[in-house]
Amino acid sequence: MGINYVDIHTFGHLGGGILSCVLLQYSNVPIVTNFILANGIHYCSERNEKSVAPNGSVLETNENHIGDIIAFLLGWIVAYVLRLERYVTSKIAPILWFVLLFYTAYEFLREIYPYERLVNGPYKLDN
Repeated sequence: MGINYVDIHTFGHLGGGILSCVLLQYSNVPIVTNFILANGIHYCSERNEKSVAPNGSVLETNENHIGDIIAFLLGWIVAYVLRLERYVTSKIAPILWFVLLFYTAYEFLREIYPYERLVNGPYKLDN
């Protein structure tokens, strides 16, 4: 959630793109399906995020959505071009899946429960 094209969360999107590509390639998902799954799910989640708080304050601009989508795509491309899946072993794959799924769940929960402190929801209750 941010106002600018690039913010601290942009690096998380870059890493998410890398992990998505690497883990789906490691799992022998065809490359076209890999691209559509990873980038399609991310794009849909970005398009459905709430950008304005109930009190009217802007939480995330269209520029930030675009920056996050581009960062995720660049991460995916880097992982594909550098063939990073060859560095994944059967011992590290479950850990990487956990990291990817945990981060994804955390981002979804922030959107579903925007007032919840546990997931650092973007909305603040006015006292």
